[in-house]
Amino acid sequence: MTENVSTWFKDGSYPSDLGVKLEAASDAQSRLSLPYEERNTMFGLIHGGAIASLVSIATHAIAREAPRAVAEPLRTVSMHVGYVRAARKAVTVEARAVRRVRELGFFETLITDADGNAVAHASSTVSETGPDSAIADAPPLLDLPEADDALGGGAGAIRAAMAASPFLSRRRLRLVGVRRGVVEMAIDAAATNLDGNGAMHEGAVLTLIDAAGATCPWTVVPPSPGASGATIALSAQVLGALPGDGLVARAVVRARDARICWTDILVAGGASRKVHALGTVVYRFSDKNGP
Repeated sequence: MTENVSTWFKDGSYPSDLGVKLEAASDAQSRLSLPYEERNTMFGLIHGGAIASLVSIATHAIAREAPRAVAEPLRTVSMHVGYVRAARKAVTVEARAVRRVRELGFFETLITDADGNAVAHASSTVSETGPDSAIADAPPLLDLPEADDALGGGAGAIRAAMAASPFLSRRRLRLVGVRRGVVEMAIDAAATNLDGNGAMHEGAVLTLIDAAGATCPWTVVPPSPGASGATIALSAQVLGALPGDGLVARAVVRARDARICWTDILVAGGASRKVHALGTVVYRFSDKNGP
């Protein structure tokens, strides 16, 4: 492991706050570990946003190793994470470079728990150079009514669930707007959400995508006693360098059947309204839910 990588990792406020440990890194592979701690959980499980974050951290560690030793800029232009099972124990992350050509690196990542069970598998493409981009201005924010009759009090239930999650509370996520099939969430530029350069960490963006995308299905199928579900897949694309201020995500349900819901997410600057990332979350309800 080179000094370039170890210094970058220690400077990253977001990875440090998660408690991630970088155990090994080379230009071909990296290995990380994440302890099972309450601060990274929701309902007693390691949050899916924390799991997705590990993919970005592990692949960027490889990209920063010699002989290429890329410092800036780095961005995950494409990522797909499949969640195999919930994580109730500490996890280990092993990433490897499939190919590195020109400014692109192609990676595979496997996340396992302390018993060796697969938790998640990911493929991702990281760009080492390229201009910043913003495809458009984001649409206006929603107006959140004080009495959310359309959701039968669903907005309050969403806020309560977020407040009960140590991981989301630590990330300072908050509900901005909601209606049937649409959710807007914001994440603040708290120190624990930033990288060593003061910009929003990719992991925080992935957390925002996961949280908004996993919440939105419940506006179509309001929670009932004993009802539960989980994210089974997350895709994300980071369009350019991330800002140092807060972000807002708009999640929209695009399709659903009796068990599975597909939600698209757009992430924009809270102040600039410029688009910085796109995502899709596939969410599965544990039991069949009616319309």
